[in-house]
Amino acid sequence: MIAKKQLIPLRLLADQALLDHLPEGHLKRPTVEDDLAKLQAGWRGEQNFSYYLDMRNEDNVRIFYDLRLTLEQYVFQIDALFLTNTFASIMEVKNYSGTLLFESGGERMIRLIGDRREGFSNPVVQVKRHGELLSKWLTARNLPHPPLESLVIIAYTSTMVACPGNIREISEKIIHAELVTSRIDTLTKKYSHDRQDSQLMTQIEQALLQEHTDPPIDVLKKFGIHSDELQRGVRCPHCHSFLMNRSYAAWICNRCGHSSKTAHEQTILNYFLLFGPTMTNKQCREFLKIEDRQLVRRLLKNMKFQPRGQGTGSGLYYECPSHEWLDQYYQIHLMKK
Repeated sequence: MIAKKQLIPLRLLADQALLDHLPEGHLKRPTVEDDLAKLQAGWRGEQNFSYYLDMRNEDNVRIFYDLRLTLEQYVFQIDALFLTNTFASIMEVKNYSGTLLFESGGERMIRLIGDRREGFSNPVVQVKRHGELLSKWLTARNLPHPPLESLVIIAYTSTMVACPGNIREISEKIIHAELVTSRIDTLTKKYSHDRQDSQLMTQIEQALLQEHTDPPIDVLKKFGIHSDELQRGVRCPHCHSFLMNRSYAAWICNRCGHSSKTAHEQTILNYFLLFGPTMTNKQCREFLKIEDRQLVRRLLKNMKFQPRGQGTGSGLYYECPSHEWLDQYYQIHLMKK
């Protein structure tokens, strides 16, 4: 079963929120667009990989996507973890294009695209290090674990892998996404006699889910952009202007005439992605450019947001929805486009 779903990365959502509110002529806009394009490419690669891994979504396994764990002063992330009673496999997904060339010493990887050569750290070394950290993480919590295998997953078959000298460690640790199920079959046979207590897998699952944390997002700091540089108001989903006004129970765009009952939802969610996990009624009014406190209260209530804090006024605030809620909202939102 899938113990932790694959979710749209928060960094990707934050980049998109920033672009929604950054003026067209802003000097940092091309930089943000380039970063978003890389994140989108990586996300597509991860989705392509999960299509194959999810084929092994069975009752006797646990699949975890995008784990972020802390061991003492180290924070490490795992793209995917395939856990069974006999073995566990840590998988690092790479979205490289071109030809990947691994040097004889195995320390670096060279990517060849036409006449261009780029050097990268060896992903095999990276995923091996993550495996060592996970092993120590489990040991620190008195959780014995099955043998750990590490794999680098190349998202697309169009990417070629070359290992001069036939470096066995490299060639055995790197596979294309479509081969992940056959590699799991191989590992299942290899460790068929190493069965662990079935309750141990449940204990490991609970520990991983309890201690996973989402990465902190500060997209304004990331790009060196001040909040005063952002456009405010309800953004028109049709022409993308910030010229929508409230008319009865709908928003009407003064530029294109588009009418929407839910245009404010995207802007409210963008606030959380841009500024952090909490928002007051006043902050929401300022961001939406609305003066009516009661209107904002109704809008938030209709989005199922419940106020937190003390009192009835400035002491109340609203919390950002969970990553799972955001993923579901944006999946539905993208399907409608």
